[in-house]
Amino acid sequence: MAETKTKNDAPTLVAHRGYPLRYPENTLIGFQAAVEAGAAWVECDVQLSRDQVPFLCHDASLKRTAGIDRPIMDLTAAELADVDVGERARFEVRFKSTRPTKLEVLALWLKALPDVRVFVEIKRQSLKHFGAALVVQRVMQAVRPVRKQCIIISFDAPCLEVAREHGAVAVGWAIKDAEPATVATAAALKPEFLFAGDTLFPTAHAALPGPWRWAVYEIQDAVYARRLAAQGAQLIETDAIAEMHNAFAANPA
Repeated sequence: MAETKTKNDAPTLVAHRGYPLRYPENTLIGFQAAVEAGAAWVECDVQLSRDQVPFLCHDASLKRTAGIDRPIMDLTAAELADVDVGERARFEVRFKSTRPTKLEVLALWLKALPDVRVFVEIKRQSLKHFGAALVVQRVMQAVRPVRKQCIIISFDAPCLEVAREHGAVAVGWAIKDAEPATVATAAALKPEFLFAGDTLFPTAHAALPGPWRWAVYEIQDAVYARRLAAQGAQLIETDAIAEMHNAFAANPA
């Protein structure tokens, strides 16, 4: 899997939910802007609609992004086609009429970008609602045209095993602690990537040595990102992809 360094061995940046500093999160326009800003790695979140269609969405509820206090799992794909996820609370009417993005639409867009990799995070709310077997099946069907460009990630380790059974070429586990049970699960799962928050990362990195690559979320400061990279973080998730790239370029190590 090819990796693009920013400059002078700066950590590889991952566009977290697209480019949410300046665009609605988990939308095609946000991912397009992130790639235009230089992102070679992106990360999206996936929830299922009532009729089991995978959409890019972080929260179970649509309240934060669409102002609708309903779970995405309560609406069909056809109903979601009329929902505005332009995040009016943040952007007012700048992105009015931005519709939820289906995972299959992101996959078709990605097909024209063979050098871009995407972390596809399967959210636990959908796993709980529909069951891992169905959710993973729907996700893998949606990304089939770009399966080799996708890394399936989740906080739920068992669903990653299911993803491998369905043909995932790589998986990433997001961990919440560095307890012995977590160490044992990682050793058994052998994910290609481990994800951790910045405060957990130093402890987790020491407790979980292995062949996996480490990704840390969500960092908006280039100096801090370099510090984490020096401690062993190979990838840094950020909401501010262009700003971080520019900061690395302006202040090479």
